Amino acid sequence: MPPLEVPELPSGNPQLQKAINKIVRLEQRPIDKVDEKIAQVDNKMNLVKDLKTKFTDIKTALTPFKSVKDFRDLKAFSSHPEIVNPSSIDKDKALPGTFELEVVNLAQSASLMTTGVSDRDQTELGVGWITFRTPEGGSQDIYINSENNTLDGIARTVNNAGLGVRAQVVNDGTDSDEPWRLILYSEKTGWKNDYEWADFNFLDGDIELDRYRQREATSAVIKVNGQPLYVDENSVKDMLPGVTLDLKKAAEGQIVKIEVKPDVEKIETRAKELVDKLNGVLTFFQQQSQLDGQSRKDPKKALAGDTSLQAIQYKMRDLLQKSNAPLDEGGAVTRLGDIGIAFNKSGTLDYDGKKFQSALEKNFEEVARLVSGDSPLNGFANEMTRLVDGVVRTGDGLITLREKGFTSAKERLEKEKESKTVRAENRIKRAQLQFGRAEQAMQQMQQMGGALGASIGAAGGG
Repeated sequence: MPPLEVPELPSGNPQLQKAINKIVRLEQRPIDKVDEKIAQVDNKMNLVKDLKTKFTDIKTALTPFKSVKDFRDLKAFSSHPEIVNPSSIDKDKALPGTFELEVVNLAQSASLMTTGVSDRDQTELGVGWITFRTPEGGSQDIYINSENNTLDGIARTVNNAGLGVRAQVVNDGTDSDEPWRLILYSEKTGWKNDYEWADFNFLDGDIELDRYRQREATSAVIKVNGQPLYVDENSVKDMLPGVTLDLKKAAEGQIVKIEVKPDVEKIETRAKELVDKLNGVLTFFQQQSQLDGQSRKDPKKALAGDTSLQAIQYKMRDLLQKSNAPLDEGGAVTRLGDIGIAFNKSGTLDYDGKKFQSALEKNFEEVARLVSGDSPLNGFANEMTRLVDGVVRTGDGLITLREKGFTSAKERLEKEKESKTVRAENRIKRAQLQFGRAEQAMQQMQQMGGALGASIGAAGGG
């Protein structure tokens, strides 16, 4: 709402205009005071919203720590990744430990090559069908006619049939006159997926299967701690619980060690992110408590002395300093200071990443229980989550209630300002009318005085 307008008197009388200007200034003062109160409420609302965002960030950062299952991140290493490489790990299934593997041979698909022809897309190879027997014991036929009876046409027909068999045209480089051949191969590897190929049943064609170029499907053979296991694919899931292993090559006699252990670096990174978010709130509290003679005028300290926020601060500091571990007495890790998270003199948290990693490597289970607890009722992350929920929860969260209170206060002040403005404008209009009447009366008196003077002058001259 703009400031009160200063009306201009029609006569332009400087004394009366000065008087009306003074009235407007006096009427504007109570409105300005309401504006100051609105600005103070706006400052508090902005700070509360900022604090709510910071607490929400803490809640998000706490998510990976709310249970030991969430807390634990694992990674797998291979002593010979060129032979066996761990490609993925499911931390919910994997178990820490060291395992010895030996890749005796890789899994392969069944394949067969035809005899050669002079070209891949010109020579017609007759009409008929290709029959093969599937691993399930069924029979499959692929029909070839005059429109698809070149090598490329046969390959395209096989690949579009969706029967679990693929075809590829190749130049084998062994015969300069008839170098082009067709390779048929099963999509899946493993002895269970072996195909029994039959001859081409073609009329007027000279292409046939080269029985000397046939390969049977085989399974991969892996020895785990000396015991042979058979798998149908070279991507092996859950042979080691929760770990997917990619078999790269056979190396019989070469022992490959797969080590599954906590991903300390990843957990440490998350811990640092959490401490940073906690420090965001602690720094906010420190700014509100550092008071001086100018604090009341500083919009960044509009919540200074707010007892509700002070209560949150005290609870938060207590939770960060107390023992949170549900451990028997004598545990090596019972409070956050034991894992490198402790208050400094400025009232925020210092974070020692090396100490945190060392604690994980030496006492992983104790650190996990300290941070995550052994149930949703204990552990630092669960207790801090409950505190944060009590602050930001929709409906009855402490900060949510403060937001509602400030919103209501601003609405009341806006109505008060509107009411004061209307009353002030009415008083200014009345003053303007009164000054207008006074001007008219003065003008009439001046006119009467002029007329009287003229009459006296005329009488004296007679």
